[in-house]
This record gives sequence, C-alpha cells and structure tokens, in this order.
Amino acid sequence: MQKNQVILIYGMPATGKYAMAKRLQAQDGILLDNHYFHDMFAHSTEVPKEELPQYWSAVGKLKQQFIDILRQFYPKSKQVRYIFTSVLLKGESLPDRLEKFAADIQGDFIPIELVARPDVLKNRCQNPVRRARKKISSADSMTNFLKEHQKDLPDYTHPNKLCIDVSSLTEDETLAQIQKHLDKFNNIQD
Repeated sequence: MQKNQVILIYGMPATGKYAMAKRLQAQDGILLDNHYFHDMFAHSTEVPKEELPQYWSAVGKLKQQFIDILRQFYPKSKQVRYIFTSVLLKGESLPDRLEKFAADIQGDFIPIELVARPDVLKNRCQNPVRRARKKISSADSMTNFLKEHQKDLPDYTHPNKLCIDVSSLTEDETLAQIQKHLDKFNNIQD
C-alpha cells in the first residue's frame, strides 16, 4: 500500500493553487480548498466575505476542527491524498498542523509553493472564473493585496517542499512538475 499524502499548495492569489489542486483531485485526491472554509464561515455567519481577513483566526479554528475530524475518520483501507490550499501568510500555523496530521495518518507532508511575478498575477487575477468564485479579480485589487501582504509571506522551509515559478508555465507544465515531485513519495510500504 502506498503512503498517505497531505499536500499543501500555497502562494499568492492567482498563482494557480486551486487549478492545480483540482487537477490533483481528479487523480483521486480529496480537495480541501481554503475558500471552502472561508465560504462556510461567511455563509454561516453575517460576516461579509470581504471582511473575512478580520476573522481568519476563527476560520483557522474551523480548519483545525475539520483536520481533527479527518484524523479520526480517514479511510484506513486505502491510500488517501488530502490537498489543502492557502495563501499562507507569516504566523499561520497551518503547515505545522498539516505536518502533524500527516504523521498521525502515517503519511507524508508535501508543501508546494507556487510563485509568480506581480505583472503575471495582475493579469491572471482578471480571469472570469476567479470573479465567479468571488476571489481577487481586478488588477487594482491584486496591486493592493500585494502591497499589503508582500511583507507577510513566510520564508517557509521543509525538506519535502517544492517551489515552482509559474510565471511562464502552462497549467500542464506546472502539473507535470508537481506530479514528478509527488511521485518521489509514492514508495511502496511493506
């Protein structure tokens, strides 16, 4: 049986985290997108989605509760691949929580950072799909986000980490690099 995997795809908005996670999900993964948690919180409260950053600690608690439930009830009869997405700003404990979760389910924690030049992010964010998902979808909003949060990006290191500059890559090229990296962890256990 192959080892379980807990994958964290992180990076600035419009780097393609969700697109890559969806592609991995199609290969028998379980997607736990950052926006699932934000949307659940926003729809279950009277907090407007644009005010969510003020409540990220509450959303973080929601994520932790869900991880605790997964830890108890993950399928033990087959390999599971959980795919989480996040912007991941300094001070977030999500990587530590996911690494512990991976160890608890006898799996590998595999962080994948997607990066891109600011001009690419400003162009990519204007995709209509992003607007439909209520994500940053204008160049001005992206410029403001980058100004406000560029200093908040962590210098996260981990032996299993892969960092990809997606500025000039297609989705297929990015996915190929991710898949090649993930294949390193697909060793058969006795």
